[in-house]
Amino acid sequence: MKKLNLLLSIAVLISIVFLSSCEKEKQENPQTLTEKSAQDQAITDVLWHSIDSDIDLASSLMESNHFKSVEDTCPLIIVDHPDSTFFPRTIVIDYGDNYCETANGLQKKGKIIITISNHLALLGSTRTITLENFYINNHHIEGEKTLTNKGLNSDSNMNFDVDLINGKITFPDGGTALRTMNHNREWTEGIESIAYWWDNEWLIRGTASGTNRDGVIYNNEITTPILVKATCHFPVSGTIDINITDIGTPILDYGDGSCDNIATITFGDQVWEIELGH
Repeated sequence: MKKLNLLLSIAVLISIVFLSSCEKEKQENPQTLTEKSAQDQAITDVLWHSIDSDIDLASSLMESNHFKSVEDTCPLIIVDHPDSTFFPRTIVIDYGDNYCETANGLQKKGKIIITISNHLALLGSTRTITLENFYINNHHIEGEKTLTNKGLNSDSNMNFDVDLINGKITFPDGGTALRTMNHNREWTEGIESIAYWWDNEWLIRGTASGTNRDGVIYNNEITTPILVKATCHFPVSGTIDINITDIGTPILDYGDGSCDNIATITFGDQVWEIELGH
């Protein structure tokens, strides 16, 4: 098993590229492409999960604070609405121009801008997220994400359709990964205490597609729902099949439910253990 730190793995990736170039001068081998695509998937999931977590925390804080601004913390949480109506409202989570360490231990700067049509728990309400000069640990993140309340599902849990368009991550090495996403988030725990964020749990299902840092096309499908807990910095369980064009389908596994930063990538008889940041 190879142990890699996802957010500090550039040196490892460079060494892999160098070794593979000895065999094919201008073309990486399938193992390298497989590993990099799976890493890009995991990094992207971790970064967007961190954004979702901050948004959920800010939204619950706003619900309990009657949508008043909170300007004595890092980040600043600024609430604005254009007229005397209570909704729609815009919430700006402002981390500033310099990095600010957040509750999940990640360094962030820039702004998350959230437009809320109504209270999150109401059927049909929407939450649209855009980013302005936004970075996490030197990863520049772009895209527009919309969450729509679809009401109760067959298990009597509230669920939300989540769509990401123009998703893009620019890595510290200058490479870029692109993504579009169609997910569903099922709110399985914590809805009874909507203003209390820490007991929230979600199950995520759906698909995503895009390109990794080498321009290789992938199409992902969540084959076992991904479990996300507000008290954990990273997804705790669930599997994703990563179908990489002309290469194959590695499997990303977030684990057995333990609140840790360990995941695995399986491709054929090869298994890599990876660390989802610190």
